[in-house]
Amino acid sequence: MELRHLRYFVAVAEAGSFTRAAERLHTVQSSLTRQIQDLEHYIGTRLIERGGRPLQLTPAGKAFLDEAKLALAQAERAVERARQATRDNAGRLTLGFLLGSEIDLMMRVMTTLHGELESIELVMRSESSPDLIEALNRRELDAAFVRPDADCHGLLLQPLPSERLMAALPQNHRLADADSVHLEELKGDPFVRLAQRFAPVFNGIMAAYTAAHGIDLTDSYEAENISMAFSLISSLGGVSLLPEYASRMLPRSVKAVPLADAAPTIGLALAYHPETRSPLLKSFLTSFLKTIARDNV
Repeated sequence: MELRHLRYFVAVAEAGSFTRAAERLHTVQSSLTRQIQDLEHYIGTRLIERGGRPLQLTPAGKAFLDEAKLALAQAERAVERARQATRDNAGRLTLGFLLGSEIDLMMRVMTTLHGELESIELVMRSESSPDLIEALNRRELDAAFVRPDADCHGLLLQPLPSERLMAALPQNHRLADADSVHLEELKGDPFVRLAQRFAPVFNGIMAAYTAAHGIDLTDSYEAENISMAFSLISSLGGVSLLPEYASRMLPRSVKAVPLADAAPTIGLALAYHPETRSPLLKSFLTSFLKTIARDNV
């Protein structure tokens, strides 16, 4: 019996059909059927009742399914731990960046690693905060710059300086040249917000702030990332609130204006998994946090 037999059996049990399972596994049904028969022959009993739709598991099949899933999960964990051990010992550092934050953070990272770049392998990924947090929990990243939220439970966080939200306006907006903007002055303008899936923390802060100023975002436009938000602001004449770092990557068609009211802030943290044992990561964390502290004196 091999792991592939377990994968095939679990796929058939979950799909309730040899045909659908074969499609999911990208194999032909005849081959899948033969693999399940070989598995049943090895165990010495039927696992699946033939003829019913959807397929039903025998009592033995139901018992075997739970153990098969557990065995596959343990096998995947063994593979990841082996990969992690290789990363820990190979002078490799894998960092995740919140989309767009590289502009501010990359130079600080490079400064921190100065003198070590020739002897280590530095791998970087840019994704949304929820995706980075998920990757940290899967141990695919050594550390990542994320927006702290409830999904960070179990991760270790090093808080970084918060940043203000700013108004983002089309270049030809009536308030684009103002020194500051009161949020109430934007009432009636099309509002652009980031998709909840990609920016839950940012959306929560913006929703609370706009609601406090009597602005309804029900009919707002939704963007999947900062670049799309810029496009919607330019093309629709819309307005938005964006983190301060975004003001340093604006296209010429969009301007950032400080908020006259007490502007809300949004947090950023350097997160990592407590089971990460990379000596390189520990050294990086210590040096990077010193760099941040020095820059903000």
